[in-house]
Amino acid sequence: MFYLSGYSTSFARIDDVLPRAGAPSGCHRPPPDQPPESVEVGGVRRDIITAVPPAYDPDHPHRLVVAFHGRTNSNADVRRYFDLERHAGEPTIFVYPSGRMDGTIWTAPGDRPGNLRDVTLFDAVLTEITAAYCIDRDAVFVVGHSLGGWFANSLACARGAVIRGLATVGGGVTRAPRCSGPVAALVLHNPKDRQVPIAQGLSARTALREQNGLPPGSVPAEPDRFACRRYGAEDAANPVLWCPHHDDVAYNGRYYPHQWPRGAGAAAMAFFDRLDKRSPGIAEASGIGHNGEKSTP
Repeated sequence: MFYLSGYSTSFARIDDVLPRAGAPSGCHRPPPDQPPESVEVGGVRRDIITAVPPAYDPDHPHRLVVAFHGRTNSNADVRRYFDLERHAGEPTIFVYPSGRMDGTIWTAPGDRPGNLRDVTLFDAVLTEITAAYCIDRDAVFVVGHSLGGWFANSLACARGAVIRGLATVGGGVTRAPRCSGPVAALVLHNPKDRQVPIAQGLSARTALREQNGLPPGSVPAEPDRFACRRYGAEDAANPVLWCPHHDDVAYNGRYYPHQWPRGAGAAAMAFFDRLDKRSPGIAEASGIGHNGEKSTP
């Protein structure tokens, strides 16, 4: 068993959250004829949209971005307005899961902070996609807006051992007593947001900063269009960018501070691009290979 160490937060066991040893890899194998449209979770089929680059190469590890919608939009809606795919600087596969349409979306009533229902949906997506395609296990990212942002921020604690970075807009957070690893974060939140008050965004910022063992001081940072400030050194492996943006009016002229602001998708992908790929991923640093196998010197 392997444990994360050297961080100020108490982390869960890393082998509790990484896929099992010997998990299949899609590298060096032909991809499926059609991208997966669903995964099975607890005997229930959950719909997903999987976007694979036209020039997919099974011999080249791809990044994986899993993006979560909010309460009032579908996965097809956020695929359109997140506008992530055309800004991918590296070969990337995108997955847009669909929340439960019974009003619970990503969690069930009575879920404990460390055991949100659809953490297992994320696990199923990760297992399905890494088995079907060649995925760089040190380049798994999550994105979310509103309730999807809350879920992505919360997932970063529960699955920090496998998530490299996140980008969220207008989300809060529910934190487990222990996180499974640090996660670089880009967090946008409009101070005038009334759907998800700024206090919830500040809670997410503080939780992520503490999860990553960063001091409270911050400095101005790119993208300055969103009034961002960076917690952590310029070369920190897991910085937190807090961006209290002021995009109050949506593209249709409606006053809507809770919106996904113009350029947020490009900013998210640029943030993922900037993360230091020379730093060892959590799996690698802990002696676990990309497929969950113990690595040898």
